[in-house]
Amino acid sequence: MAAMREARPLSWIQRLALVLAPPLLGLVLRTLAASWRVAVSMPEASRPRGSQGPYIYAMWHEGVVTVTGHWRDHAIQGLASQSFDGSLIARTLRHLGYPEPSRGSSSRGGADAIRSHTEALRQGRHVVVTMDGPRGPAYQAKPGVLRMAQESGARVVAVACAAHPRWRLRSWDRTLVPPPFARVGFVLSEPMELLPGPEGLRRLQSAMAEVQQKARALGPAQ
Repeated sequence: MAAMREARPLSWIQRLALVLAPPLLGLVLRTLAASWRVAVSMPEASRPRGSQGPYIYAMWHEGVVTVTGHWRDHAIQGLASQSFDGSLIARTLRHLGYPEPSRGSSSRGGADAIRSHTEALRQGRHVVVTMDGPRGPAYQAKPGVLRMAQESGARVVAVACAAHPRWRLRSWDRTLVPPPFARVGFVLSEPMELLPGPEGLRRLQSAMAEVQQKARALGPAQ
């Protein structure tokens, strides 16, 4: 069996960035999110604090900046890749008050990330999953969320956000970034028990479409 390829050592610029960038990024996002005018629609049972969870909060990748900013200082375990960019994200999440994220992606360490998320759920912690990440296709749910739900027994909550006005990054998911003082709609579904396989994915896709429509109406983001 071929030996696993060792990770490339970080350059001095990368090491410096890991020290300086996360606190700055965290401060910028905290300040930005504090300025948003947020309208929230969620069932009492789906709230991250004081709910009957733990839950898997499922969202599209386009909402990572908005959801991360809005839910700052919540005990929800996120996910970051094993790359240098993932290390930047992991450290920034800690500066935003989140617990240590699971590490991995569909291309590197995906199984480890699912196991880490599943273990967090078994210990009573909420987790968040970008169902179409890390590279898309956008708005197409992947089966990893169903596997976590089946192995942990946790229910799934669909999460959507929208904003007006809004900025979009030139990334594959066209990441949504609400500018300062934007109106932001933030919507959660009822907790769902999902069956494995295509039926579960269809129900999740339908729930995502419903909460996205409601978020746009709250924003509004048309």
